[in-house]
Amino acid sequence: MKFTVPGFVSGTHPEVESLIFAFENARRRGYMMKQKGIDRLAILRQLTREAHMPARYVSAAYDTIKMLPPHVTFGGKKAQQLRQRGKLTAEEYRRCRNRILACRGEHAQKGNLCLRIVDGHVLRVNVGPAKWVKLPIQIPKKYRPLLRNCGACTVLLRRRLDMRGYDARITVDIEEPEVKPAKRIMALDVNSGHVDFAVVDKASLQPVVSGKVDCHELLDANKDKKRILLHRLVNKVANIAKHYQAEVVAGKLHSNYTNHRHRFNRRIQGMNQYAMRQIMAYKLPLKGCVFTELSENNTTTLGRKLSKSIGLDVHKAAAYAFAVKATDYPRFQSLLRDVTFLHEFCAYEEDGIPTMRQVGGSEHTVPHQALTRLMCNELGIPLRPREATPNQGTGDWPHRPAQTSILQVKI
Repeated sequence: MKFTVPGFVSGTHPEVESLIFAFENARRRGYMMKQKGIDRLAILRQLTREAHMPARYVSAAYDTIKMLPPHVTFGGKKAQQLRQRGKLTAEEYRRCRNRILACRGEHAQKGNLCLRIVDGHVLRVNVGPAKWVKLPIQIPKKYRPLLRNCGACTVLLRRRLDMRGYDARITVDIEEPEVKPAKRIMALDVNSGHVDFAVVDKASLQPVVSGKVDCHELLDANKDKKRILLHRLVNKVANIAKHYQAEVVAGKLHSNYTNHRHRFNRRIQGMNQYAMRQIMAYKLPLKGCVFTELSENNTTTLGRKLSKSIGLDVHKAAAYAFAVKATDYPRFQSLLRDVTFLHEFCAYEEDGIPTMRQVGGSEHTVPHQALTRLMCNELGIPLRPREATPNQGTGDWPHRPAQTSILQVKI
């Protein structure tokens, strides 16, 4: 699997700066030629003749633009608009448009010949024929063992706008840790400011634990701070999954609301749920947890009906319904059909007796909670019997939320 190691090179070098300018110029030239319909081999040959840099940089420059959509503004559209208004000087705009340098490694060459990590603390940059520049690079200690036998690693340098140095990203191939099949599943329900979860046993579909991880700081943090908070959130989820020996399943969050709900829509998008799933996709397997993404459609509908029965709030019950869907989809469909049948009726209460009246039809004397009781019996969730009341008579439907043995935690 691919793993990216961060690094930092302090200060700038004039020869590296000229190489970055040639690399970015090759990127722009290759992008324009590709939009004209010229094939890859002809582009590489022409750029190699024009560019004053090693051929491996030319190949890496084409790799960075081959997947770009049409009408791309190099350097950013915002910087271009500031330059047109006169709020950005020519030199500052030039720095925005010329910032990156990349080269990929090859197994046949036993590594990266142009940008190579030497001894774990030196970056050797090839700036010309048989000419190298050695720059000290800072890499966190916990990532240094990954670079000892990295082999063909891809290195990307990105100069900071304040000219303090270069941010490095080193992509290496590592072996995925062996993950044992889990007997439990941990389903996540992402909401505004918190993530609810439920751990369920796969064999019996019995809830083991449910809880909530608060992350309200994500709603008001800036871009860099959000990245740090997302990693902290993923670490908490990984610790819970490892403790209960469960695999993690998350769903895509859709926020297609009407215009009068635009404020709530912005708060949901402020959770950065897509970036959170991206971090989970590569971080959880490294910690020994299996991670999958599934559709969470209709899980809230089912969780709303099961919430009072199992003694949980709607979000945790939705996470439990999501776990049922990920474990036994036919069972989830059966329960969902029962809920859909229930939604075809409107509940009325006459003299304290809950009845259901079909929309546009006749009355039914079936209690409103009877269908949910059957659903809980099918899942095997115990319900506490209640005493008889003057209005409702005897029955085994609980008068208040059932006292089940579900552990609830708050992180």
